[in-house]
Amino acid sequence: MNRHSRVRRAPVYGAIIAGGITLFGNAVAAVALPWLVLGITGSAAWTGAAAAAGMVPLIIGAFFGGQMLERHGARRVAVAADLVSAGSLIAIALLHENGQLGMTALMALIALGALFDGPGMAASESRYPELARLARMPLERVTAMDELADGAATIAGPIAAGLSIALVGPELTMWLTALCSITAAALNAIYLPGRRRAARGKVARQGALIGVRFLWSEPPLRALVLTGMAVVSLFSALDAVVMPVFLRDSGRDAADLGSFLALAGGGAIVSALAYARHGQRLGPRRILLASLALETLAFALLALQDGDALMLLSGALAGLGVGPLNPLISTALLRGTPAAIRGRVLSAFNALALVATPLAVLLAGAAIELAGTRAVMICLAAMFALLALPYLLAPAHEAVRAARPASPTNRESSR
Repeated sequence: MNRHSRVRRAPVYGAIIAGGITLFGNAVAAVALPWLVLGITGSAAWTGAAAAAGMVPLIIGAFFGGQMLERHGARRVAVAADLVSAGSLIAIALLHENGQLGMTALMALIALGALFDGPGMAASESRYPELARLARMPLERVTAMDELADGAATIAGPIAAGLSIALVGPELTMWLTALCSITAAALNAIYLPGRRRAARGKVARQGALIGVRFLWSEPPLRALVLTGMAVVSLFSALDAVVMPVFLRDSGRDAADLGSFLALAGGGAIVSALAYARHGQRLGPRRILLASLALETLAFALLALQDGDALMLLSGALAGLGVGPLNPLISTALLRGTPAAIRGRVLSAFNALALVATPLAVLLAGAAIELAGTRAVMICLAAMFALLALPYLLAPAHEAVRAARPASPTNRESSR
């Protein structure tokens, strides 16, 4: 790679690394904050309340973040989100060190940091098409690298949090997460474009709901968004409820869960790398069908077998299947959305996914109580098979590859 290529690619690499660092810090905080609350109160109820304090602001911020992006630009929003997060974490650490951190102040600071996480999530992603063109890289490769960075952060974050809490305690761990946010803010200030893309006329006055309406009005994107929400929700239910109960009921322990999740993570990394290299050539239909078929097989094996080897194989298959799905859906959204409303569309998708995930976890828990884990596993396998049917029977979603604004409203917003 010559010097000019490195200069062209620096912004996209910088934006991806910044997003990974932000997510790493959030993953550390997700472990450290409950420990801090338990240390202050000794109460599981207060720990749950503190976790809930961040969920509603996160959804609200994700839903309305697109308008912030269009008004202020991706760079300002991303930097502001990281600095607000850093400020809230530093305030928590300082108040705790001085013995002045009550639960009301703690929950208010958690809510403040979470409120801007949603806009920050969408800020850099909304500019990936421009950064990919500048770097002369396929958009599929950029979204796959982003997925790999996020995956690495979510794996490394809890490990780093556990080590940091054990060595220095949750209070000083807050400073580590704040440092992550400050570092990400610096990278975003350097590498994200400063120019904003503003919607005009009627589009600018339609508010946050235009993102939801656009997703629903474009059949190829609608199908992919529903698929993506379903996959995210099903996997959240699997990780949070189904697998822990399944392993406990079958006489296994947390080490077996760790092995399953490690193989799933490894499989996801392998398939995301494959998508980065071959995704543009294979096309969305083949990738979707292969991914959903692997998920169906993985859940069927989990439901019908008892051996450790097949359980681990199921984890690897599940990871291989899920790896390309997030970058594929991100690519379709970025490519198929007019630039002027891209922030609102991405924010709407993130908000919908955030709402669907806890509902799926609650439903999975209730279903296990009623029917048992094996029945739930069979239902999950059937759901993945049903998700594949539209793509198997109708190739309409191939339009995602070339999706472009076509309606008068879309043309107006992209001028």
